[in-house]
Amino acid sequence: MKQPKFISGPPGTGKTTRFLTGKYLDLLKNFTYDRIIVLSHTRVAAAEIRDAILKLPEVKEKGLTKKSLKYKICTIHSFCKNRLVGKKEVFSYTDHINLSRQDSMFKLQRVNESEFNNDRHKFYKYLSDAHGRGKTLEEHWRECDKASYKPYSLNSIKDMEEIYDAYKKENHICDYADMIQDFIDKAIEPDIDALIVDEAQDSNVPQRKALDKMATRVKEYYFVGDADQTIFEFAGSDADYYHRLSKDAEELDQGLRCGKTINELCKQIIRPIWDHYGYQRIWKPAEGIIGKHYYLPSLQTNCSAMQTLLEKIKNTDETFLFTYRGTPSDSWVRKFLKHHGIEFAHVGNTAHVPKKEIRCHKLWPEFTEGVPMPLKQIKDFWDYIGSKVIVHGKGEATFEDWIKKDYSINDLINKKYLKPDSINHKDFVLIRTKTEEDRIKYIKKILQRGFDLEGDIRVKYANIHTVKGLTFDNVIVDLTATRLENYFTQLRLKYVAYSRGRIDCWTIASQGKYILGGRL
Repeated sequence: MKQPKFISGPPGTGKTTRFLTGKYLDLLKNFTYDRIIVLSHTRVAAAEIRDAILKLPEVKEKGLTKKSLKYKICTIHSFCKNRLVGKKEVFSYTDHINLSRQDSMFKLQRVNESEFNNDRHKFYKYLSDAHGRGKTLEEHWRECDKASYKPYSLNSIKDMEEIYDAYKKENHICDYADMIQDFIDKAIEPDIDALIVDEAQDSNVPQRKALDKMATRVKEYYFVGDADQTIFEFAGSDADYYHRLSKDAEELDQGLRCGKTINELCKQIIRPIWDHYGYQRIWKPAEGIIGKHYYLPSLQTNCSAMQTLLEKIKNTDETFLFTYRGTPSDSWVRKFLKHHGIEFAHVGNTAHVPKKEIRCHKLWPEFTEGVPMPLKQIKDFWDYIGSKVIVHGKGEATFEDWIKKDYSINDLINKKYLKPDSINHKDFVLIRTKTEEDRIKYIKKILQRGFDLEGDIRVKYANIHTVKGLTFDNVIVDLTATRLENYFTQLRLKYVAYSRGRIDCWTIASQGKYILGGRL
């Protein structure tokens, strides 16, 4: 079995922009594109790699497209699923609802669609966790934190698995574990020449077996990643394996993201792991960036570091990430941002209040003064406006017959969409559909701070596992942890958190019993 060559790249060293694209061009000199496979773990990462490769002049000359590279540059799951026979659909929330109607055990924990898609249902999570570790249900039960899978017991999980498997078989459905396991058990080894695996350190036990099978006939085989960013051990990734590989890895050493301050902080955090495994890294900071490190006792503290943070958010175009390990921090961050009237969104791009809603509050007074607005803005007004100014029966207007142009409020009055006195209602709060008071207060604060109609949302938040792979100008890290974890795991989490930043970083002291990695 061919062993992969490990290309180790610390955060922001150009694993995608430098190594992957360059290596792909080298491979194209010797092999055809359909025999070169590049795999990643997420659709976003795979798309990023594919788009970067498609921009290369040498690739454009060959006429390659997104369609031709669909299963050549993709996720591990997509590659495996493409080789399954008779299983077309992936188990979905709709299937969960159908299954819940068949057996009440699936209703013991109720989840909405977003929670389901985020692996919040404890039965499916248990199956995924056990499979990711390469364990049977019984083996995983002996080792796991049983409280984290409540309300289910091992016996109930085993009974539910039988029902679950029968449902999938009857409906020709697979889940993500099936994609990998069926490839391992049933697929023919693919006849490919080169295999590159991006973020290889995130691969769990079955995925590594699948990758080894893919690599049976390859001539060139590469793992690209960073052992120090192995933070998915709970899902079956093996940090120890990749740390050992790092001793002999080819290293990318020139940073393109982290400035001097964040670079040195990250090396300080991770150095105990380097010392333990007997390797050192020459990881140079990005040129021309120094940056500063600030300390905050809490998000409620009014100090010079806090004033600096708020001034930067208000007076620069830079981006900001609030990240954390402990779940309580999620609500603390949102409370802080709402209190200060800062427009923000989850990293998944779910804005706390949609930009179009805030825009309606800002533009409505101008609209009542006679300023024409484009049809799209008229439709946005309509999404939030209440019955107080709408002519009875027109509340469900679709504007299908309206042409795309600017309209004044008088146009809507003349067409009998709005009541004549609508021009006297200057405050959108008083005519919009009712909503909770806190939401209105937040919108007013946003407008008072000076709302950017066109700009992207610059302040985002999410836990450390979610933000891995992302880049922001500034990062604010909450060290609150809800439980004790392996020391090296904590160090890797801190390392990932701070290394999302380019310029400045803020450390928020732990607000709980446990501190992520100890105090800095």
